[in-house]
Amino acid sequence: MFNERLKILRENNDFKQKDIADFLQCKRSTYANWENETIIIPLDIADRLTLFYKVSLSYILGQSSKNYIDYPVVKMNYKYLLKKLKELKEINNHSYEKIAEYIATSKSTAYKYFVGNLKIPSDKLILLSELYNIDLDVLCGKKD
Repeated sequence: MFNERLKILRENNDFKQKDIADFLQCKRSTYANWENETIIIPLDIADRLTLFYKVSLSYILGQSSKNYIDYPVVKMNYKYLLKKLKELKEINNHSYEKIAEYIATSKSTAYKYFVGNLKIPSDKLILLSELYNIDLDVLCGKKD
């Protein structure tokens, strides 16, 4: 779903793929792959686009249909994200095995996500926000 959002945001702002690729300092073909959902957009890139377009991470990643926000757009706080995930894991008494099953990965990979040894891919973060029923922007420290 986020691929449609990337294209809509770009076109509504009269940008070409090359313009956005230049801003993100990547190849146009790489950006095109994100827009075509050939590859998953990295979380840090999605976050940069929230700042560029002044929209929520939830909108960019397809969890919200609301393309405007009523709070200041801030950079994602990855340390806060990890802390919040650990809190939610404990509150819900989830094992890494249960989390891994829900996000379709291995138990060791889920553990590495939670301790910060591996960056959480955008698609897995979406699943984690659904598992814990929490807005992506709140989870990432972008919104209270």
